[in-house]
Amino acid sequence: MTGPSALPRPPRRIVIVAGPSGSGKGVMSHRAGLPTVPLDEFYRDHDDPSLPHRFGIVDWDDPASWNAGAALEALVALAHDGVAEVPVYSIPLSRRTGTATLRAEDAELLIAEGIFAAQLIAPLRELGLLADAIVLQRPTPVVFALRLARDLREGRKPPLTLLRRGWGLARDQRGDLERWKAAGMRPVGLREGTRLLRRLTALAAAERRHRPAADGAGTVLEITAVAFLREGEDGAELLAVRKRGTGSYMQVGGKLEPGESALEAAVREVEEELGVRLDPAGLSPLGDFEAVAANEPSTRVRSTVFVCRQSLPEPLEVRAELADHRWFPLSGTPAGVRLAPLMTEHILPALQAGAARS
Repeated sequence: MTGPSALPRPPRRIVIVAGPSGSGKGVMSHRAGLPTVPLDEFYRDHDDPSLPHRFGIVDWDDPASWNAGAALEALVALAHDGVAEVPVYSIPLSRRTGTATLRAEDAELLIAEGIFAAQLIAPLRELGLLADAIVLQRPTPVVFALRLARDLREGRKPPLTLLRRGWGLARDQRGDLERWKAAGMRPVGLREGTRLLRRLTALAAAERRHRPAADGAGTVLEITAVAFLREGEDGAELLAVRKRGTGSYMQVGGKLEPGESALEAAVREVEEELGVRLDPAGLSPLGDFEAVAANEPSTRVRSTVFVCRQSLPEPLEVRAELADHRWFPLSGTPAGVRLAPLMTEHILPALQAGAARS
């Protein structure tokens, strides 16, 4: 078994900032001087059949037009690793036009701002990443004028459409503010919010100076994991899954039940999470490894890992506590995607070494 390594530095924490479209959320975040993730970049492309419509166009103010899972994934990567890949979205074209790399290596605090930011409060709190949640409150006529000027300047949509949308959003603003407050967000003005963000930054810096060194102590969980492999267009690919409310990808698997062997737990977890009943004879041991837990603070996992090449159903549907899945090339992981330490430190190197010998 590979020996334990020291726990990593605590993750950066995130301030959620919401407010009406055009109210000045980006201005406030810029004045605070903190790394900022603009959540509008995670809109879905215009040809997505699930998009809602309003005012004769896609309703970009409906949460269904936004990819919350992708936004959470990027925020978790940025909080833990200090770097994340985010899409670059064109409002006039209503689609993604590329990607950008966000970095926050030296920061202790991050901002995630957008009209759908409240949707991230619960998962970020569950992950221990939430620093605060605020909503920018400004007079409706001011917001209407600022939004219209911005949208016209950027040519986001035809002027008549922008006017119709602007009037509709102005009518909705009071109700939107009440919903944000009900979600646990504190209303602030532009100057008050800027001062608050600066105070939070100073507090985070003070905590860093007085933070005791991590000694690697903490809870150790006994788990099992299954590394599914398949042949892709560019070589071997590894299946990874993500749990609901988290941003890290890992292997199918979980904790051992009392009296259960690692092999028995592996078969049970695969059936629960993928709906696939495995033949235990088709599982080959990869090794026993220990690493920092991806989603539980001050916790390590000690895992028996198996390899499986059994074909999985297509399309594959994840179940139980899983939110989605991806197949990653064994030769390298896409930049900006956060993988669990057990994967990066042990499973991937072991699989790559085995592929090189074969």
